[in-house]
Amino acid sequence: MDLKTSIYQHIVTEGTHYEVGRALGAFYKHDTVFMSFMSSPFMGSPPLHPAAADKAMNMFEKYCPGVNQEIKGFADETGIREEAVVFYFSYFQSAGHCSQAALRTGPIDESRTYHMRTYDFGWEDAPYNQLLLSTTRVTGKPPHIGFSLQLFGRYDGMNDEGLSVTTTSGRIRPEMTGEGFVFPGVVRALLDGCTTTSEAVTLLRSMPISDYRNFLVTDRHGSMALIEAAGAHKEIEVYDARAASLSQLVVSTNHYTLPAMQQHNLQLMHNSQARQEAMYSTLWNRGTDYNPLEAMKQLAGQHLPEGVCCHHYGEGFGTLWSIVCDNALREAHICFGSPMINPWRSFGFSDPPGINEYTATLPNEQSDAQFWSNIL
Repeated sequence: MDLKTSIYQHIVTEGTHYEVGRALGAFYKHDTVFMSFMSSPFMGSPPLHPAAADKAMNMFEKYCPGVNQEIKGFADETGIREEAVVFYFSYFQSAGHCSQAALRTGPIDESRTYHMRTYDFGWEDAPYNQLLLSTTRVTGKPPHIGFSLQLFGRYDGMNDEGLSVTTTSGRIRPEMTGEGFVFPGVVRALLDGCTTTSEAVTLLRSMPISDYRNFLVTDRHGSMALIEAAGAHKEIEVYDARAASLSQLVVSTNHYTLPAMQQHNLQLMHNSQARQEAMYSTLWNRGTDYNPLEAMKQLAGQHLPEGVCCHHYGEGFGTLWSIVCDNALREAHICFGSPMINPWRSFGFSDPPGINEYTATLPNEQSDAQFWSNIL
């Protein structure tokens, strides 16, 4: 078994969007490799044409106001051109695997909502895998915590209003040719601009999306929504806490599950179906000593088929982090690296500005012959 030790960072910033951007620039401007990544076209693409950069900026101002100022602060601090920042490619056209689940327990007057996600990808070195957890407290916006992509986007997260947002790939390595946002910009917009699932759904309905992605949204009131997108085609299923007296479980892996989205399932990997079944099996347990938070941690920390943890980093499918959000308490329980061998830590929103580092071990194993098979 190959073992790799990786360093994860947790950065806390606060102030106006511009001040947050300046702080990010101050932390990273001396990292020449990272700065080259942040100011280069995405994955070998040609540079954005000036008109395309202007359009991306305008769309971010419309759907995620303030991020342009954050990028401007970063650019002013580092001396790069703001229109050259790689994050603007998040409007046009990044793949991971991942599992996600949301569980509401009890009737509306007693309900609690728990929201989990594991992020599975390869163990490529920085700057592509930034392994960066961000707590961001922007003036006039709900503070939020989540894993960053290209500093300004988010893979996932929870804000201080008790709104959690996670994603999984709906189709692996899709060819994205349409115009619209990809997931890092979408998640950031929801965390910055929404306090409830209803608000998030309204914003998602209006946003142009080019990604092939599943979005899972929950709030502290018990409402949940699954949004499945295949380019311009979006389907949304809302699970309103007021309409149900029983517990509700929603899970999502790397295929589409809503009836109208079945036409977009070009493949269904065995591991995607197995992870979905493991989540249903574990999280529907209703024993007298059942603890949803601990059940989600257990699920994230067990290998297939009992859980959703994977160690196939060399094949692009290893658990890089897991997050379980307690929306009512506004607590994020996070494990850096595989939860099978690394500890869980709890985060809120009051950490002082600065950077802390955490070390995690990633054990590489080869998958079996069935793991990647298409079962459609």
